Amino acid sequence: MVDEAGDCLSLPFRGERFDASSAQIDGAPARSARHADEVLTVCGPGHHAGDTLTLAVDVVVPLQTVSASQVGYSITLDRDRNPFYYLVSWVGGCDRFGPCDNRPDQFATYTFRVTHPAELMVACPGTITKLSETETRCEFTHDGGPTYSTFGVGAYPAAAWVPTDMGMWGSARVTVYDRPGNGLAEALDPAHHAAFVRWLEERFGPYPFGDELRVLTAPTYWNGFEHPGNIVLDDGLHRVLRPSYLRNAQHVLDHEIAHQWAGDETTLADTYDFVWKEAMAEYLTFAFEASTEEAAAIRTLSAWKSFSRGAAYFPVPAERPPLFDYYGDVYGPGPMILFRQIEALSSRDQVLAALATLLGEPRAISVDDVLAALETSTGLDLGAYAAAWIHGTGAPVWPTASVTYTPGAAETSTLAVRITSAPERRCKFHVALRGEAAEDVVNVAVDTFRDGPEQTLAIATPPFVVTSTLLDPLAECLVYPGTATRTERRHPWRSERALGHAPLP
Repeated sequence: MVDEAGDCLSLPFRGERFDASSAQIDGAPARSARHADEVLTVCGPGHHAGDTLTLAVDVVVPLQTVSASQVGYSITLDRDRNPFYYLVSWVGGCDRFGPCDNRPDQFATYTFRVTHPAELMVACPGTITKLSETETRCEFTHDGGPTYSTFGVGAYPAAAWVPTDMGMWGSARVTVYDRPGNGLAEALDPAHHAAFVRWLEERFGPYPFGDELRVLTAPTYWNGFEHPGNIVLDDGLHRVLRPSYLRNAQHVLDHEIAHQWAGDETTLADTYDFVWKEAMAEYLTFAFEASTEEAAAIRTLSAWKSFSRGAAYFPVPAERPPLFDYYGDVYGPGPMILFRQIEALSSRDQVLAALATLLGEPRAISVDDVLAALETSTGLDLGAYAAAWIHGTGAPVWPTASVTYTPGAAETSTLAVRITSAPERRCKFHVALRGEAAEDVVNVAVDTFRDGPEQTLAIATPPFVVTSTLLDPLAECLVYPGTATRTERRHPWRSERALGHAPLP
């Protein structure tokens, strides 16, 4: 679609091998084509604003990626030496493969026509048609196909992608493709995931991408990628030796399923709105876990707090670094700050009600849109909260607290709580008073959001001798003990393979 009338059309393009003589506009040779400063300018007959033009060029995509990731074009061998060919975009990255409007808020339809060796199976978003033994077409015509996720093509030996029919998950029939003997398909619980999809559909509308969802395992850099209707999972998710989540493969797949609504159908307004889509996928996965398996939800909260330690950037970094430099810093702080801390100040139902006003239609939203919906649903004024927690420069300093319990002579005792660092970052959490027996626990609410960073609370004396206190036992806030020691932080979303310690079979 043409934005401005004129004779020339300019689009972002970061390709390296471009044949200017191949450029065509609506099937006719272009008058001229020039590639400079990562922009391709093609000139021909005049066109009006609002016209639809077909631009065709021949380019060669190099076998290279962004850093060590698979963003770009890569070939990765699995443990059986099968090659996985992966052509994948990311936020703002579709112009690596051809002239493309790379703004994150743009949707498109796609046709991928792939020529390949006969032994390979090709999978990409949309309807897959095998035109011959060596040619496959994927046609994606749904509303809500952002370039960051829909531009993804994978090819793998057909013998390594054995299909397993998982039945209906909500309104979608699901097929998992896994390598023989790998065991990831068998490790998944279809009943759990079917219930999760129904839970999402009840809140945010039907599954957005037709009646089919493919889940494909492969040797990947990330735990998962949410290509619309064509989720790719790392093939070793179920073998992680020290997983972040209680049910690692289950959690990661739920996260990518949630992205079908939060990230794909409803997408980013800007690159630096990245935090909301990851935070929302994590939070929705957690909220369902909390309704089905409390231990899994508790483990997820623990992971978020662990991921948050040592973050180098705020959730929306004012210095606007390259996305690859900071994206890993959103998986813990994002769901904690945008949703968990706010549900502690209000309720989970109110937070989910806010999300229901944002999701369920093809559109682009910002972090500010998310905050506005949360304010409307909860009645909270989140202006100062956002300034303190979400926007900033440099590495954020999360609050630390000192806690002192003083037993009283009668029925009343005191609990003194003082935020010793970052007092401007306020929230609500609990302090656990503990006795000798495991059942001797009383949780005392502390609200620094409303009542300030230094408080002395009069509380009912517990019916046991308090021998210790525990700060934030429910993981409601990014508040830490002042004496806490830092541990090495695991990257939240890189696979074991990418981290360099993939487990043995």
